[in-house]
Amino acid sequence: MNTSPVVWQPTPEYIENAAFTRFMRQHGIPTYEALLEASDNIEWFWNAFIQFANIEFYTPYSQTVDLSEGLPFPKWFVGGEINIAHNALDKWAANLSTQNNLALIWESEAGDTLKFSFHELWQKANQVANALRALGIQRGERVGIFMPLIPETVMAVFGIYKIGAVVVPLFSGFGHEAIALRLNDVGATAVVTADGFYRSGKWQAMKTVLDRAVEHVPSIKHVLFVERGDNAPLVTGRDHVWQELVDSQPNSFETVHTQAEEICMVSYSSGTSGKPKGVVQVHGGVAVKSAEFGIFNYDLHQGDLIHQITDFGWMMGQAPMLRAYSAGAALMLYEGSPTYPTASRMFELIQKHRITVFGAPATALRIFKTQVPDAAASHDLSSIRMLTHTGEPIDTDTWMWYFKWTKGRAPVINVSGGTELFAEIVATSFMQPIKPTCLGLTPAIHPIIVDEHGQPVQPNTSGYLCFTLPQPAQTRGFWREDDTRYLNTYFPHGNHLWWHGDMVMVDGDGFWFHQGRADDVLKVAGRRTGPGEIEDVVGQIEGVHESAAIGIPHPLKGEEIIVFVVPKPETTLNPAAVIKRVSDGLGKPYEPSAVYLVSDLPKTRSGKVIRRLIKQRYLGEPDGDVSSLHNPEALDGIPRKNT
Repeated sequence: MNTSPVVWQPTPEYIENAAFTRFMRQHGIPTYEALLEASDNIEWFWNAFIQFANIEFYTPYSQTVDLSEGLPFPKWFVGGEINIAHNALDKWAANLSTQNNLALIWESEAGDTLKFSFHELWQKANQVANALRALGIQRGERVGIFMPLIPETVMAVFGIYKIGAVVVPLFSGFGHEAIALRLNDVGATAVVTADGFYRSGKWQAMKTVLDRAVEHVPSIKHVLFVERGDNAPLVTGRDHVWQELVDSQPNSFETVHTQAEEICMVSYSSGTSGKPKGVVQVHGGVAVKSAEFGIFNYDLHQGDLIHQITDFGWMMGQAPMLRAYSAGAALMLYEGSPTYPTASRMFELIQKHRITVFGAPATALRIFKTQVPDAAASHDLSSIRMLTHTGEPIDTDTWMWYFKWTKGRAPVINVSGGTELFAEIVATSFMQPIKPTCLGLTPAIHPIIVDEHGQPVQPNTSGYLCFTLPQPAQTRGFWREDDTRYLNTYFPHGNHLWWHGDMVMVDGDGFWFHQGRADDVLKVAGRRTGPGEIEDVVGQIEGVHESAAIGIPHPLKGEEIIVFVVPKPETTLNPAAVIKRVSDGLGKPYEPSAVYLVSDLPKTRSGKVIRRLIKQRYLGEPDGDVSSLHNPEALDGIPRKNT
């Protein structure tokens, strides 16, 4: 049970200036709660939003959503023609009042800075589109993006969208085997890359890694790469230097009029076993949902600057970009480590560039809190209107530290969704009061919490997160797979209920709390809880940097709890004291059987701790797919269970 107090109330300024408020007044809706209820009429809501946000279709749609095949297979904006690049880029560049507005700021670890207006970025994207066309890349072909956080990455993504090709994001830290697996799966014909990038002052080669991967991908015909001084070897006929091919192209291009249901992206999400899932996204759904989330939930508008710590190797690279550009706001990219050359680098960037919406995963925030706990007090963060967090659950101590960056002035927008939806299922709303770590409800989703049989649960009871309304950007299935795996993954209780795989709880006051992946749920002596509840208690112990709780089989209790703790530097922790603290805080049933001190926890590139892999390594089971890990070496530090 969560007994946290409300720590933030929406101020008149936030309410009065919000896009939500303008929208509600247009439609005579008196309260945010009334809007949530009205938005259950999804045809009304999405049509009204499209008009409100001035989302432009080349050809109007004849039907908002076709549900003839049920919740698993909706078809949105039937008959409409729309291209993501048009609404995120072209329309701002074509408008004399917005074409010179700032669109992109890039800064390197060394402090080099580049800026682009919407018109300049549009011209560069057009050059990419012309270059891809010159190479013979056709509409519908798949093009990999294996890029660092540089301006050319944004240009390349839009260039691919403009010609009607399909973007395939690849994490910049992937090894050659992970790259080859994904490129082969989609049958990619081209890849855009760079010879490398800098992180923590060290050069990280990329093209040489890609070259090794492409040896095993016979479908690849072309590699377009940004030359940055590494003198990477060229394969004649296959490799093309960006500065020679792209920069010589015309800077005008007529964006292809793609169908609303035409595939725009295949983004890979790792499963618990087997090959990664190729999550299919389409132009209409991503364009409309990105705009709705950015304009409403982040309240982005012209003049805003958003920066989120992420990578273009998954959907959260494009998500802040598309959310910003759908609203005419600007994006900031920082190439390198967020703690280099000083641990206060993120605070310096906020102060220097006047960032208004800042986002970071819990892992990064815990690092900042450990290394520079007082940095917020010594930097000017007055520009911030919104702080955001997404990924795995965040502990209360870290959330409160983050909240205090602005002395409690700016809300923390906590988001839980996924690659499969390109958006949220539950997210904090600045239109409502906020408790530490809470989430909340946003329009036209209607999430519910159910038990293992698919039945609704009572307040203060952990359950499984589901939703019942079709989402514009929900995946259209998995690439080159029949529907069996897709249906088994998200509709195990029937086609009326999307089963997302997260554990959540609603307290007695109606606040939502994310407790972790359902795969990680702990079942001890008939009691069920998410690992986040235990990790939150552990995180309050002085000297704890982060922790992960898992459940392993026990002959009497069903499962017993094992906790892995990463201590702060130069800190001594007593495992017995950790066990006692959990037992005192949560009760004897949740007392861990063992606590292990480790140097690191295995995480994805988004900073999400993969407890499944910790559990498998501890039990001596095969790891399965580890290609999405940012730090696979962390698994080597996980001890084996004594047998």
